[in-house]
Amino acid sequence: MFQPKLIDLTLVEHCVFIFFVTFAESKNIQLNLKLMKQILKENRWFIIPHLIFLVFAVILLVTFSKPELHILSNKANSPFFDSFFKYATWLGDGIIIAILFVALLFVKYRYALAFLSGSLATSLLVNIFKKVLLHDVYRPSKYFELYETYQLHIVEGVKLHSLQSFPSGHTATAFNVFLTLAILSKNNTLKLLLFVAALLVGYSRVYLSQHFLTDITAGSVTGVLIILIFWIWFGHFNKNWLDHSILNRAK
Repeated sequence: MFQPKLIDLTLVEHCVFIFFVTFAESKNIQLNLKLMKQILKENRWFIIPHLIFLVFAVILLVTFSKPELHILSNKANSPFFDSFFKYATWLGDGIIIAILFVALLFVKYRYALAFLSGSLATSLLVNIFKKVLLHDVYRPSKYFELYETYQLHIVEGVKLHSLQSFPSGHTATAFNVFLTLAILSKNNTLKLLLFVAALLVGYSRVYLSQHFLTDITAGSVTGVLIILIFWIWFGHFNKNWLDHSILNRAK
């Protein structure tokens, strides 16, 4: 049987290899599928609205051009929304990952590690696209400066970036965070509200002219899929210490 030489792999490739081998070759693959179905069913009040948003976004992206969509959203502004989205977008900052990770350590190590691993994997994938593959993709401010005559409505105090537009890292982080909270919640109404919160953070990136609709759509998909994968992956580990916390340490 062919044995891959792990020593020849880079650190990232090594981690990815181990992850997929563990996930695909696990003797508990049936349990993985069961966990997937269970998580999707229990979180349908987050997942289904997200799917509806994706369908709606695709229809808009097929019907209108990227700048046309941005102009439509940019015209719908007000002093209230300027202030609201200026601060709402902070919920997509990386510091939120650290805060939630520490909080989850007091609940279960399994939850904390699943969330942190998923968030780091999301960040890695987003940055590969933003900084390596698609570094020169213009953000709205630069795009309109070069190619459009329309003057964007700019929110005072917001520093606009020019490059690395696709995908939206803030949106991916928001969906990481709020889907994790939805998975932990037992209340369907709360799950729906958590989706709305994630979507508002995503839309804040468009409102502030930091991203286009295409960017936040891709960011939301990335954030959801990777958190689901890692939640399922950690769910099949039968390690007692994972179900303890800082407040209830394994003896």
